[in-house]
Amino acid sequence: MTTEPHDFAEVRNKDAWLRHPVLGDPSFDAFVRPPGSLIYRGVAPWEWAVNGFLFDDPQGGGLFAYVGRYPRDYKFGPGHAPADCWVLRSRDEGRRWEEIGPIFAGDFAFAGETGGANIAPDVSVVYAGGRYHLAYDWVHDAATWDTVFQPTAVCDSGVGYAWAERPEGPFYRHPEPILRNISHRSPVHGKYRRLYAATLLRRRDDWLLLTLTDSGPHFAWGLYAMTAMSPEGPWSEPQLVQSLEADGFHPALMEFFPAFSHDGYVYAPATSVALNRNFQCLWRAPLESAHEPAAWSLHQHGSLWHSEMREEEHDGIWGQTFSGRVNQTGKLQVLFPSRDPQGRGTINLAECAWTNLQRERGFVLNGCIGPGLTLLRCSHRAFVLEAEIALQGTARLVWGWRGVLGPDRHGADASLHPLVYSSCRAWEFSEAGWRLLTLEEDGTEQVIAAFEDRLTGDLRLRLEVNDSGRVTLSANGASIWSGPDERVAGSIGWFVGPRTRLEVGRFEVRGMSEPAWMRWHCRE
Repeated sequence: MTTEPHDFAEVRNKDAWLRHPVLGDPSFDAFVRPPGSLIYRGVAPWEWAVNGFLFDDPQGGGLFAYVGRYPRDYKFGPGHAPADCWVLRSRDEGRRWEEIGPIFAGDFAFAGETGGANIAPDVSVVYAGGRYHLAYDWVHDAATWDTVFQPTAVCDSGVGYAWAERPEGPFYRHPEPILRNISHRSPVHGKYRRLYAATLLRRRDDWLLLTLTDSGPHFAWGLYAMTAMSPEGPWSEPQLVQSLEADGFHPALMEFFPAFSHDGYVYAPATSVALNRNFQCLWRAPLESAHEPAAWSLHQHGSLWHSEMREEEHDGIWGQTFSGRVNQTGKLQVLFPSRDPQGRGTINLAECAWTNLQRERGFVLNGCIGPGLTLLRCSHRAFVLEAEIALQGTARLVWGWRGVLGPDRHGADASLHPLVYSSCRAWEFSEAGWRLLTLEEDGTEQVIAAFEDRLTGDLRLRLEVNDSGRVTLSANGASIWSGPDERVAGSIGWFVGPRTRLEVGRFEVRGMSEPAWMRWHCRE
């Protein structure tokens, strides 16, 4: 128990906040968008530019972005344009970009097959031995989105290999794939039947392939590793190195691709594919032992990413996750996918110092497609809270929270369960004004006070709940409401609505506190 004031907007107190791949993540990340951060927008018939790989040519050829392009809604197969990979190049470290064109030209079929393997959306590139080596997705041209999760001889998919003498191509495909999903047998019964989206890495004496896997149509994700003495193969059997079934802590709904290496380690970022896609984790392993499950550890759990209120970032990260590289000046430069309000995929850049991925003060809680939530892990009954925020959209400051935590479903696009919105008091801010609410145990809302005074933008807030059970609200130095309060012990925190960006620069709480009891829904 403590009565000392704590500013929970300082990064040293970041673990006092609840973070969760579905509920939300108060992110202290230091990423900023450079000028001209939007580098590509999807065009018909490839409206969904949803993935990308960022590559710095060590031979001085420039910075390259390999952009995966799908028809809208991942429609491919007969009657649809084939998904492809589009190459972009920058000769000035990402300030200006030129479009080179598709990574492959013409039809292609593996040895002994009829038809084509004419889809290559997700790729990775590495330079070694005077060549540029590429791993890419392939899908038989008879396959569709509905059949790709049940591979057969005529609807197969997997990972292929190609090489080039220049990073812009032309790339020449090896006649045999690295792997075929029809011949893959998952070590987890009934799951992880499809391998795709692979990162190719050169090691001291061999090659490493890290391959995303999913369990569609129900969708859980994992990461496989394979090794070979040459990129053409033969390759080892896939080894599952990250999954929900492993012994270590592994948040659900985390989708990998691509990975990157730096200073002897390989780093594998992953994004939650819940409805609100602003929760990231970063796993890592020593590069030389990354084919062994025991070598991997969760390097950073959350607080790694936030979206900005830009039309090109309308839906947060959309696709897999960001593609990173640490440049010669020590910056982590990332390429990340999102979507605009018209549902077109966008490819964008952001950067921060590799040695300082988090800011010292201030966090962002986003709502993109869906809402978000974070709570302090301690409980207060009587307290004084002073906060400084910048708000775009709608947010609620809650206290005395005693609701139920958990998602509304298992699987992709999960969001907050309705029972999250219960058993608390809430001070709501929006363009329409502000309201003071009581949220009952069954989720019904009682409006205690409502005013049309706009409370968004930069705000200084003060909330006091005293020992006599009276609450006082102040904004920008002026008292705006006072009245009775139940003075029930519970958590303090924030709800944000869809299309909302809440930045908290100060969140100082004074008062007696104790560890919070939190109830979790059975779907958690």
